[in-house]
Order: sequence, then C-alpha cells, then structure tokens
Amino acid sequence: MVALTTLAAMGVAFLYTYRQPKIYEATCQIVIEPMSPQVLQGVKDVVELGTGTYWATKEFYETQYRIIQSTAVAMRVAEKLGLGNDPDFREAAQSKDPTAVARMIQSRVRVQPVKDSRIGSIIVEDVKPQRAALIANTVGETYMEYNLDYKLEGAKTANAWLSEQAIEYKKKLRDSELGLYEFRRQRNLLAARLDDRQSMTAQNLENVSAALSKVRLKRIEIEAARKLILSAKDDINRAESIPEVQASEVVTGLRRAFVQLSKDRAELLAKYGPEHPKMKMVEGQIQSIQEAYHKEIANVLATFENEYLAVVDQEKALMRAMEDEKKEAIELSKVEVEYKPLSRDNEENLKLYNLISTREREIDLTGLLRTNNVRLLERAIVPGAPVRPRPVQNLMIAFLVGLGGGIGIALLIEALDNTLKSPSDVEAYLGIPVLGLIPVIGNKDEKASPDKIRERDLGIFMDPKSLAAECCRSIRTNILFMSPDHPPHTIVVTSPSPQEGKTTTTINLAVTMAEAGARVLIIDTDMRRPRLHRSFGVPNQAGISTVVVGNSTLDEVIKRTEVPNLDVLPCGPLPPNPSELLHAERFAQIIRDCAKRYDRVLLDSPPTSAVTDPAVLGNLCDGVLLVVKGGQTKRESAALARRQLLAAKAKILGVIVNEIDFSNPSYGYQYYYYRDYARYGYGGSPEEREASS
Repeated sequence: MVALTTLAAMGVAFLYTYRQPKIYEATCQIVIEPMSPQVLQGVKDVVELGTGTYWATKEFYETQYRIIQSTAVAMRVAEKLGLGNDPDFREAAQSKDPTAVARMIQSRVRVQPVKDSRIGSIIVEDVKPQRAALIANTVGETYMEYNLDYKLEGAKTANAWLSEQAIEYKKKLRDSELGLYEFRRQRNLLAARLDDRQSMTAQNLENVSAALSKVRLKRIEIEAARKLILSAKDDINRAESIPEVQASEVVTGLRRAFVQLSKDRAELLAKYGPEHPKMKMVEGQIQSIQEAYHKEIANVLATFENEYLAVVDQEKALMRAMEDEKKEAIELSKVEVEYKPLSRDNEENLKLYNLISTREREIDLTGLLRTNNVRLLERAIVPGAPVRPRPVQNLMIAFLVGLGGGIGIALLIEALDNTLKSPSDVEAYLGIPVLGLIPVIGNKDEKASPDKIRERDLGIFMDPKSLAAECCRSIRTNILFMSPDHPPHTIVVTSPSPQEGKTTTTINLAVTMAEAGARVLIIDTDMRRPRLHRSFGVPNQAGISTVVVGNSTLDEVIKRTEVPNLDVLPCGPLPPNPSELLHAERFAQIIRDCAKRYDRVLLDSPPTSAVTDPAVLGNLCDGVLLVVKGGQTKRESAALARRQLLAAKAKILGVIVNEIDFSNPSYGYQYYYYRDYARYGYGGSPEEREASS
C-alpha cells in the first residue's frame, strides 16, 4: 500500500510537472520612503504619504503593497503596454468585463518586502521572460506616477476647497468688522477701546477710593477734636488747653504780652497808686490784650470748625464721585457683555481667514514642487531560467506526500480492521490462551467435489509430514498438557461464525490424537449442516439423532474409518428439533457412554452465532475449543461466542487460529521452525518427497 501510493503520487507529480508551462520571474525593486522630501521647511503636504509610529508605519507599507497590486495600477499598466492587443490577453480584452486584462496582470504580480528595509520587490511571473521584465518595470513606474498623481490630486482638491472657504470667511470677516465698528460707534468707543475705558474707570475708582479713605480718616480725627472744642467754647480756660489754640502763634504772642504787662502792672502798682496815669495806661493795655486774646481764641475755634465742615464736604464730594465711577463701571460691564461676542467672532474670523489664506499659498507651492516619496531602485532584467515548474522539488514533495499518505492509509486500514489475525489479537481481546495455529489446508471451496473435500479434511492423515500436521500435533500436546493428571475426554469444537474451518480442525485433531495411540471418536452434533459422513465416506442413514430417539444403538451407528484408532458417529437424519434433542437426558447419557468407550471424544458442533447448541454441548463436556479464522473472524463475533459459552458455564480450553499465512513474520519464530522442520526433516511436500524417493 505504501509503495503503490508513493509511486502513484510521484507519477501524478511527474505528469503534472511535465504538462505545466514554463514560468519566468522578473523582479523590479523600489524604495518607499515614509515621507517625501521637505523642500520648504514648515510647509506640509496635503496628503501625508508617510507616518511616524511603528504600527502606523507597518500599516502604511502594507497599504502601499496593496496599491501596487491594485486594479487601478494594473489598468494603467495594461493601457501603457497595450496588452489588449497581445494574443495572450486578447480573449480577456474582448470580454465584457473592462477589468479582465487588469485582473490577469494582478494574478501575475506580487510584492515582497525586503526585511529590515524600505525596499519592496515587485515580482512578475509570465510565460515570456521579456514580457515579465517589461510588466515589472512598468508596474514600478506606474505606481510612482499613481502615488504622485494621488498627492497632486489631493492638493488640487484641497486648494479648490480652500479657495471657496477663503471667499466665505473673507465675507464673514468683513461683516464682523462692520458690526463691531457700528457697536463701538453707538457706545462712543471709537476714541478709546473698551478695555482702555474699563482700565481708566477702574483706576479712577481706585484713586477716588484711596482719597475717600484719607478724607474719612481726617474727618474722624477732626471730629474727635471738634467735640472737645464744642465743650470748651464758653470756657476760656478749657479753650486755652485745646492743642490747636496752643499751637496758634498769635495766641502764644498775646499770652506772652499779657504776662509781660501783668509784670509791669505789678511793678507800677508797687510804686504808684491805682489812679496813676501809668497804671491806667497799663490797665488799658492789659484789657486790650485780653480782648484780642479772647477774640483770637474764638477765631482759632472758628477756623477749626470751618476746616471740619470743609472735610465733611470733601468726603461727600468723593462719595458722589465714587458712585459715579461705579455706575460707569457697571455700564461698561454691560457694554462688555455685548462687545465681547462681537470682538471674539471678529478675532476668530480673522484667524480662520489668515489660516486658510496661508494654507492656500502653501498648497500652491507644494503643487509646484512635485516631490515623491517613491523612487525606482533597480529595474527588472530579462530572466534567463524559468522558476516553475520545479521537477526535483515536485517529485520530492510527491514522494513525501505519497509516502506519508501510504503510511496513513495502511495505518487506517489496520485500525479499521477488527478481525483476529494473530495470537496476540486473540489473547488481547478474548483473554483466552491460544493453543496453536493451523495453516491453510487444501481447497476451501464448500462446493468442491466429495473427493476434494475428503482430501482437504484428511490432509494431515494423507501427508503426516506436512506443516499442518506438525501444527496439529502441537495443539494436541497443548490440550493434553493443560491438565496432565486429568486430561479432557470429551471436547466440543465450535466457532463464532460459519466457514471458519471448525469441522476440518476437529478431524485433524482427532487424527493426530489417534496417531498418538488413543482411541478417538468424532461425533457430528451439527444437526443442521452435518459433514463428517462426507469427509470419512460413511453412510448417514443412522447416527446420533437416531440413537437419541431410540431407533438405533451406538454399536449400530458408530463407523470405523481408514484412520487407525479413529471412529466416527455421524449425525444421521436431520431432526426438526435439534436443540430439544441436545437437551434430552438421553443425549447426555450417550455422551457419557461414549466417554467410557473411548479415550477422547470430539464433538463437531454448529457455530455459536447461529444456534445455542455449542453452549448446551459445552455444559455437558469437559471443555470447548473455539476455532477462529485468521484475518476473517470479527472480534465482536469471537467475544460474543466467549460470552455465550461462559454464560452456559462451559469450560473454554483455548482458541485455535485457523488458515494462517505463515509467511507473515508476526506469528513468531516457532512457526517458521515448524515450516522449515517439516520441509527439512520430512522431505518437504508430498511431491518433493515422492521425487526424492
């Protein structure tokens, strides 16, 4: 199976390789930079041809490889090269599908990135080497043009959109400026900006507040002194103690003059009398100074009162000024609420308009630069040798596939085979010892002539030096030595299914036991398909069936055979109720009588799968031999037979594997020995022995 599968696979691979056209491969290499050259510093392209991060760069390159293999690029290549007129592409060009030629090119193009680089290899396969190189170079050039066209088309589209936006935002800017001007005119903000007016108002308010604080402090100080002045207004002595009065130079001068005149009066009084003119003159002067003194004190107090009133008036004036500034600030805040949205809208319009105008000029410049991030590194050359087919590689792959497939098929067949093929299978699945193996004996055709059947069944008697005879002797020895002191006398031979060689095995075992000197009787208990009478050539008009019903005796029905020490008890007429006969006590007595007459009694019974007769017979006899056919008996059938026999409490002596091919090495060394020993010791086959004699 393995050899045939391998040869078939290699044959198919050879035919496939031989019939495949030669394919040539041309390679063109291009360099794809992440970004195009920056000619103008700070001026960015509309279409970003590259990127920055690792994963984004990886996606970028994968995208470019897909673009190279895209239908759009392939259609441009087909148009450039005029492949629609090429005989190999003419059928696709004449089809209704406009992309048929492009798809044919796509199927021949693949892109292979060079590891750890920015280089990509454009590989084209074709049956013509010149056309392969031409298509590869054209694909590289077309991709460069496509990439640049994509960039310029993006710039053109962006420029058109920016032009429209510039016109729109220019109008918005003009409208916002007019609205802002009209608002400032109505609010009288043309001379100064609102911010300046607010700053001035805030500064004025701060100045007034500072002045008011000073005036209030001064008023509070004057009020404290004024209370003292008001309490001493009619008391000259208390008035003299007021600091403002004491601080007056006029009052101080008048006081000194009064003191001096008082000294002069005291001196004159000591010299003159009160009526003296000098005394009167001094008295007059003193009185004048006192009047002037009192008047000056009154003037000082009046001046202080006026000063207090002036401070109070100043405080009131500052408070009014502060209120006015506050009202002004509130009014400006109200104006600011309306002014700021207009101003902000105007500023935003101005920024956007400037941004759009600047970007529009930058795009005009980038459109003129025509920089590209793709360049051709190496042009494809015409290949000299085809890359496909690869005969050696294909045959090697076919060999490995065929070898693996053959092994797999063989293993599958082996796994699906549920037959018993070897002693190891029997012992593994049944748990019953194997007593021996028997090779194929004679013609296996059940419809063969009686002479052929007889020749097969008595094969080991006719050729006692054959391999089959030696195998049967080994089985006989194994049976007898299972219990040397009490070997089994009555043995039932059965099989799981029909056509497994149980009758032939029964006869051969009986022959080998008779040759060993034991008196052996074979009873044909297969009352449905009896065959022993044909094998030994004895009449079947009377047999075990007639003995059971009492129409015959054992002496009448037991027949001698040509094999010494071997007798046969045929089945006799087929009864309508075989199972009932086997269950009869008369049948059990017959078996016991036969066991007393003979050293060994072998019962040829029907298969266990057909009837329950073997289970009944196994319960009456010393043991049961189960015959299986190598490579044919199913494991399930053998296991079922085992369960049936054990359920009837029959003793299973062992299993005999019939019709074995001893050329298979799995049956062990001893059976090779049987074969070689038979050929060497006994002269081989009957023909060989006859020739040698």
